[in-house]
Amino acid sequence: MAKCVICGQRPERVDGYCKHCFSQLEAVRNAKDRKQPRHFLTYQGHVVGLFPNGGKTLVARLLARSDKYLPKRKTVNLNSYCTGYSRDSIKAFKACIRQLSQA
Repeated sequence: MAKCVICGQRPERVDGYCKHCFSQLEAVRNAKDRKQPRHFLTYQGHVVGLFPNGGKTLVARLLARSDKYLPKRKTVNLNSYCTGYSRDSIKAFKACIRQLSQA
């Protein structure tokens, strides 16, 4: 009977791991902090999340989500008039969404 690849003592049960080591691996995987988007941008049915990138910069990623269930405080809807943003930043947001949706 094969032994666990981590501890080498107990018999393997799941993917080369014993039950105890496998449950510890699962706990570590589930405990990892998932990065949440700081802001959402929506334009013409596309949703982009702005994720923190270490310092003060944000990285844009296209998300496969519906814009119906996004938090209103974090969402910038570029299909209508947006208060608090300059015209240049709105153009940059729209260009970013177009670029990500075509890639």
